[in-house]
Amino acid sequence: MLKAGFIGAGGRSQGAHYPSVNRLEDDVEMLAVCELDEEKLAQVAQKYEFPHTYTDHRKMLDTEDLDVVYCVMNEKWILQPALDCLNAGKHMFIEKPPGANSDETQQLLEAAIANDVYCMVGFQRRYAAVTREAMRRVAEKGPVTLAVTTFNKQMIGQNREFTTTLWNDVCHVVDLLRYMAGGEPVEVTAHRDTFAAEQRNFYTAFVRFDNNVTGVLFGSRASGGRVLRSELHGVGIGCYMKIPEEIEIYEDNNRSVMGGWEVDGVDERDSANYEGVLTMHRHFADCVRNRKVPLTDLRDVIHSIHLVDQIEGPLPD
Repeated sequence: MLKAGFIGAGGRSQGAHYPSVNRLEDDVEMLAVCELDEEKLAQVAQKYEFPHTYTDHRKMLDTEDLDVVYCVMNEKWILQPALDCLNAGKHMFIEKPPGANSDETQQLLEAAIANDVYCMVGFQRRYAAVTREAMRRVAEKGPVTLAVTTFNKQMIGQNREFTTTLWNDVCHVVDLLRYMAGGEPVEVTAHRDTFAAEQRNFYTAFVRFDNNVTGVLFGSRASGGRVLRSELHGVGIGCYMKIPEEIEIYEDNNRSVMGGWEVDGVDERDSANYEGVLTMHRHFADCVRNRKVPLTDLRDVIHSIHLVDQIEGPLPD
C-alpha cells in the first residue's frame, strides 16, 4: 500500500482530491497532512482520520516515510513545496497549472527526472469517460481528422488574476486538444481578445499537428455561462461530448447517445466515478506501484504547456 502525504486543504483539495484518494483505501494510506490554516487542517484531519498533521511541509517530508505526496495549491505558491517533494524523492500529484509559468514547469520537470520520480498533473479531462469512449470509437475507424475543444464561462468586469485565464483554467482544453489530436503542433494561429474585463478573457486557436490532425480551440470568459465540450472526428465517425455527462456519436449516418456513467457502468449520481478525477487518481496509484510513467506526467504535459505559450503569445504591457 502506498503511503501518502497531502499538502494543502483548500476548496479544490477538499472538493475533489481528498474524497477521491480516500476511495482508494486498498491502495493508498492517507498518512499525513500539512496545511498552514489550522482550522482547515483540523477539518481534514478529523474527516479523513489522518494520524499525523503538520503546518510545515518540510518537517512532514523529513519525518514521514511517504511514497507519494498530493500537493494541491494555487500556482502562485506551488513551486517551492513541489520542488521540495521531488528533491526528497517523492512521487507527486499537483493540480493544473503546473507552476506560475512554463519556466517553473520546466524546473519541476527537471527535478522529477533528476530524482527519478513522477510528477503527475491534474488534467482530468483526459480521464473523463466520454473522452475515453470517443478516443476508443474513433481509433477503431481511424485516423483522427479533427479535434475541437470549448471551455466557456462568464467572468466579466474586474478579473485581475495572478497569471492569465488561459494559463490557469483554459489550459485544461489546450491539453485535451493536444491529447485527442495525438500529435504535436507544427502550426498555430491564435487570437486573443478582451471583452468587458481588465485582462484577456477570450481565446481562439487553429492548430495543425504533425500527424495531419486539425485542432480548433475556443476559450471565452465573456460568454453567458459555463460550457465544457469537445469533438473528435475520424473517417465516417464524429463524437460530440458534453464533459462529463454525455457523448453523442454519429457513425455511418447512425446516431447514438450515452451518458458518461453508462460508458463505465457506474451510478449516474457518482459523478466522480466518470468525470475523470477518481479515474485519474486510480491511474496515478497504479503507475507508482508499477513504475510506469503516468499519462499526464510532466514528461508529457510539458508539450501541452508549450502549446499554451504559443496560444498566449506575448503578454500586453
